[in-house]
Amino acid sequence: MRLLTFEVDNIPYLGFKLGDHAVVLERVYPYLFKESAPDWCEDMLSFLYYEEESMEGAEKIAHELKALLGSSDDLRPFLEKEILYPLDSIHFTAPILNPEKIICIGRNYRDHCREQNQPIPSNPIIFSKYNTALTGPYDPVLKPEQTEKLDFEGELAVVIGREGRYIPKEEALEYVAGYSIFHDVTARDIQFADKQWLRGKSFDTFAPMGPFLVTREEVPDPHNLSIKTIVNDRLMQDSNTSNLIFNIPYLINFISSGITLSPGDIIATGTPAGVGVFRDPPIFLRPGDTVRIEIQNLGFILNNIVEGQIE
Repeated sequence: MRLLTFEVDNIPYLGFKLGDHAVVLERVYPYLFKESAPDWCEDMLSFLYYEEESMEGAEKIAHELKALLGSSDDLRPFLEKEILYPLDSIHFTAPILNPEKIICIGRNYRDHCREQNQPIPSNPIIFSKYNTALTGPYDPVLKPEQTEKLDFEGELAVVIGREGRYIPKEEALEYVAGYSIFHDVTARDIQFADKQWLRGKSFDTFAPMGPFLVTREEVPDPHNLSIKTIVNDRLMQDSNTSNLIFNIPYLINFISSGITLSPGDIIATGTPAGVGVFRDPPIFLRPGDTVRIEIQNLGFILNNIVEGQIE
């Protein structure tokens, strides 16, 4: 299932993708079952906290709705009741609007270490981004006046679906709700001047994510996905998640050994080679540039770079 959070007239909804439409969970549930929608229909974080109940409920909704639509080509009743919205009529936001944690991994691709002339780390390098950096998969990235070295980093995001601490590697994937695309935008001059990474990676709009949270069963092998970053039609990053140094079970085990992971937490698993700062000469983003990140089976995100800041 491909879950999404989207807005219509600035009102957020939780839904899932059905063909070329988004289904609004809080409206389709009472339509199908003649009772009030449960709490897990409200937003993505609530959905994840209800774990199996919400997933089974959403799958039941999808089954019932497909059966209804299969008997008729007329979508008007569903469109008129605002149960369905065409995907091209909505504003995609990040799938999770208010995660408790965004945990990022540095230098987690072998090719990325090579381009920096850095050794393979013996343990994962952990840092964070504030959740105020989150923005939608097709929203603009704002270049703040404080930086002249704005860089791109395409990444696979893992979304946690169950609370856990000291999670064994062999059970780790059971704690994953699904996967998404993540753009770890970075102000390199600020990152290097601060000598730590938080501020240079946490400006508003520096974490585009989406377009969907693709649930775990639709991604049977997250360690064999092609990942590409294209800037202004030029291929800049071209790798595969098989090049991860620390795989997803290792990361979940490592992070949860002392830090409780909660539903909705995002783990950005690192970026492959090809980022702008390590090119010769370096390539940095400017207003008017576009960045497209594609991950196999997850779709793509596309962000325009614009001058300015959130008002």
